[in-house]
Amino acid sequence: MKTNYFLSNYFWSSILYSFVTPAMAILLPRIAQQNGQAGLYSMFYISFMIGFVIGATIAGRLSVRVKTIGFTWIASAVPLLLIIFFSNNWLIFTGLIFLFGLMTSIHNILAESLIQITADDEILGRVLTTIRTSTSIGGPISSIVAGILLDSSGETVLILACGFIILISGLNIFRAVNKAN
Repeated sequence: MKTNYFLSNYFWSSILYSFVTPAMAILLPRIAQQNGQAGLYSMFYISFMIGFVIGATIAGRLSVRVKTIGFTWIASAVPLLLIIFFSNNWLIFTGLIFLFGLMTSIHNILAESLIQITADDEILGRVLTTIRTSTSIGGPISSIVAGILLDSSGETVLILACGFIILISGLNIFRAVNKAN
């Protein structure tokens, strides 16, 4: 993994990104409650999942390149940051969550494909296990930090923190562009 620039950068970026999705899962019920309908939470989550499935279909038609992964990674921050302005409009918010799921799915699938292409067959299992194990720390930690941020600072700070994490981790992916392909 040390000599594979994409894997090295992806490893650290995926650890950072592993904090975002659990934080968003904490945010969705709060936004639903603020819109006066707790049932909107289900709609928000379903919208994310539909975007994720459609993104998987789109990813199958894209070329597996570091530039594409980096671009879609950073692009996933756009709908997230727009949520700041549209959290009180459940319809637009649902569309933005859909786009976030779509972009997340695309960069996840392209990155997984590139890992399988670039990692030596002898170590592929270890590479995937290392990445999965490392990214699993983000969930519990993020849930705690997101809950504290949400209660003490509000939705905007949490969304900005998640957007910042996505941008930094996406820029890190781009660092491998000239070295990988």
